Amino acid sequence: MLKKVAVSDLRMGMYIHELCGSWMDHSFWRSRFLIDKESDLNRLNGSKLKWVWIDTKRGVDVAASGASAASPAPSAASRRPAAKPATPAALAVAASPEQEAFANARDVCEVARDRVAQMYADARQGSRIDLAQVDRLVQDMVVSVEEHPDALTSLVRIKRADQYTYMHSVAVATLMTTLSQSMGMPEEQVRQAGMAGLLHDIGKVGIPESILNKPGRLLPDEYARVQKHPELGEALLREDADVPPAVVDVCRHHHERFDGEGYPDRLPGPQIAQLARMASVCDVYDAVTSNRPHKKGWDPAFALHKMLHWEGQFDPDILQAFVRAIGRYPVGSIISLTQSELGLVVAQNREAPELPVVKVFYSIRWSHAIPERRVDLAEDGCPSRILPVAFPVDWAQSGLPVPSITG
Repeated sequence: MLKKVAVSDLRMGMYIHELCGSWMDHSFWRSRFLIDKESDLNRLNGSKLKWVWIDTKRGVDVAASGASAASPAPSAASRRPAAKPATPAALAVAASPEQEAFANARDVCEVARDRVAQMYADARQGSRIDLAQVDRLVQDMVVSVEEHPDALTSLVRIKRADQYTYMHSVAVATLMTTLSQSMGMPEEQVRQAGMAGLLHDIGKVGIPESILNKPGRLLPDEYARVQKHPELGEALLREDADVPPAVVDVCRHHHERFDGEGYPDRLPGPQIAQLARMASVCDVYDAVTSNRPHKKGWDPAFALHKMLHWEGQFDPDILQAFVRAIGRYPVGSIISLTQSELGLVVAQNREAPELPVVKVFYSIRWSHAIPERRVDLAEDGCPSRILPVAFPVDWAQSGLPVPSITG
């Protein structure tokens, strides 16, 4: 339930849903967050804000804290006659918190895709990048990841081949946000990580779309042109003094390798900034798990299996942090189980990343669908185990009746 309260009545444990005022009235770049630090409460009290909206479902209620709430403005809904109590049938079709989280993540994904596409179009015309809009997109991603860590990361992997350039930026921003949060980075670094993800490929506005969307293998001269996009992007971002230097650095160095064999500067690991090392992992993971004009994407679990065995490509500590952030078997992976069954990963066990929650739906032995059942592989006595990932099997493209993650 949303309630409008005076800033002076805010208490620790309340969840801010919306800040009522201009962005110039406060120093927060996020509009939704839990007040879990005294410093945040002091910043709110010291701001020019008079009112905020709190969400009592996600934090302390005003009644519980002893604070007095302002009466919300009467709405059309409040003037209608009181609704009858919901019947069991109506409750049965109500969306679960997980379904609501995925619906919200889907909205964030669609808005971000459209805005990034417009941002690229504007950049091609020589227009300045709207950093305020970039900030708002990152803010929405942070909220979505906090609400349900797996929803947005699983949805951004699904993209049409002709939308790859735009959705890839959205996906990398989401993964950078997820990774930076899981690594415990401060708020400003999380913000810069998300911004860097959205802008890391902006240099591709200088590459013809006929090359970017080419269905076959690139010719040597075409590949050489594509390899110029980090430098083109750096030059474009340097035109705006408001772009954080760390974001510019990621744009130039996200294709460097930890062994010094990357481009454009062949920097060895210790000389590559942390955000750029993170972007390298997120960029490659989304690239290999996405359907692109010239190839089908790998299953997420197989992609991680391969990435963990690539010598010299990534900072090993950051790669391990990435695996912990999204799970050894990310949501959306289709995995083979003992008893000759297939399961769709639908949730993570943060304390046991090797043992996710799966929706079993297919018998390999009998080659047909079976009644879906949800299985938590971390439960004591669970008879199902994951078989080792040895080669890519594109189950999602094989015509199998793959169930919905949230259905």
